[in-house]
Amino acid sequence: MMNEIAPTNEQLGRALARLLPRILTQVSRDPNSATYGSFDRDWWHYRIRDFSSAILQQGAWTIWLAADLPALAGERAALTRLAAAGARFWNTRAIRFGAFEEYYPWERGYPAAAFSTRAVLKLVEAGVVKADDVRAGVAVAAEQLLRRFEAEAANQQVAGLAALALIRKIFPELVPAAELAAQAARTLALQHEEGWFMEYGGPDLAYLSVTLDALWDLADATGESRYREAAARALRFLHVQVGALGASAGMCNARNTDYILPYGITRFLRDGNREEQGLAAFLLATLYGSLDEPEHFLHAIDDRYLCHYTTHSLLRAWQLVRQLDVATLPAPAAPAVGEQLLNGAGQVVRVGGADDLSALLALKKGGVFSARLGEKRCADFGWVVRSSVRQWVTHWWGGDWAWQRAVDGGWVVTGHLVPHGETISTPLKHLALRAMSFLFGEKMAPWLKSVLIFKQRQSALSFTRQILIDGRRITVRDEIQGLRPSLEVLVAPRASKRHVSSADSFHREDLNLTHGVKVERAARREGDVFRAETNYYFEA
Repeated sequence: MMNEIAPTNEQLGRALARLLPRILTQVSRDPNSATYGSFDRDWWHYRIRDFSSAILQQGAWTIWLAADLPALAGERAALTRLAAAGARFWNTRAIRFGAFEEYYPWERGYPAAAFSTRAVLKLVEAGVVKADDVRAGVAVAAEQLLRRFEAEAANQQVAGLAALALIRKIFPELVPAAELAAQAARTLALQHEEGWFMEYGGPDLAYLSVTLDALWDLADATGESRYREAAARALRFLHVQVGALGASAGMCNARNTDYILPYGITRFLRDGNREEQGLAAFLLATLYGSLDEPEHFLHAIDDRYLCHYTTHSLLRAWQLVRQLDVATLPAPAAPAVGEQLLNGAGQVVRVGGADDLSALLALKKGGVFSARLGEKRCADFGWVVRSSVRQWVTHWWGGDWAWQRAVDGGWVVTGHLVPHGETISTPLKHLALRAMSFLFGEKMAPWLKSVLIFKQRQSALSFTRQILIDGRRITVRDEIQGLRPSLEVLVAPRASKRHVSSADSFHREDLNLTHGVKVERAARREGDVFRAETNYYFEA
């Protein structure tokens, strides 16, 4: 593995060289324009949006970091000027009424304030832009971040805490020490003893990697060991999960994401003990060793998220590895073979041997799962019940699912289908949103989340799923009760009805849920009960 770190980083450098022109296309590069430094191309160029999304200003930090790329040799001065313009543009927007917009005007969005402020202050630390040039905007950000707390999406809260720590370091008068300490205690309490941080009710590996990046920024800004310790717990959880599938957890995540960012992991190669270095080396080689392959998750990330937190994590990881003597790194810490229940996460992680299946079961998501054996893979996302106007799904992360060990050694999951109705954008809805956002600003966010993300209601349709993994075969027995004659039962595609902005990148499972796996399914319907048995054969 130690011999794989350098080639993996070379792949990352090549990928970054291809990505940077796309990111530079997103920024307004005309110094004679009032939009100079905006990274929201939909606003300044296409004029599709009626505000410049503040969260995209992280791109300024990204392009400054990119000056180290060989492909951009000799362009450091120009990139520094453009990054500084991005920070100053951020300041002009931060002092406006309703500042820190991401999804709608006058939003006062927490993630927009947290992530963009951290990025701008990183540029101040690096001497790219003068502190006085952004002080007014930082003061607005400090006020918003101090009075709010994002408990449902811990990655945002940890990023916000990192921003506050940087504000206190550079502008100590804006962040009282006692208030920072109080926020820190509440924020670290969002980490479960299993190592994950709360993300809309459970763990999500992509957002955990975002959190990991911010934890290292907190450790650097404060010098406090508790942030490094929290990062180490998160690293171990990542290792357990990635060890099962050799990839991110995908739809077994609480928030349906497919990517995992590298910087927070890479820091353990330099600043971890020997055990942590082994875990990090395994994760980096496993997640990024196939970066040249077309199906790698990085190639499906859209331009918005490249300007958001993705590319600066990639660049920082690439820079760090270049500074290491990889020959001194320990051998990889391969995951132990066996099965374990992560009860807090609501997941079963199974790492198989050479001739046995590896799988990840999301019990807290209606028993959806992904499994692999060598190059053979399959995924199962349950069922969709459909009428002419409405749908009900089993594939939904929630706290109402119950599970237990089956007599045959498998798992049984029980619960109820979740009703779903699509929300389609229209001019009238956007007109209403803008009127309400002008009046209510940040108070709109909880209501919008309740419409698009959280659903508290259950249906009368009950669901039971039994899953048994036996060597090279997975047997799934499903039962849905309470069906009306007019309702149709369909095999669920990969797509989740729960909205998450950074999810829903293209994945090969969107086209086919199996690869090299034989599937046999028998289904029948008797009165108001639907039953199905599905067998997945990973044949030699």
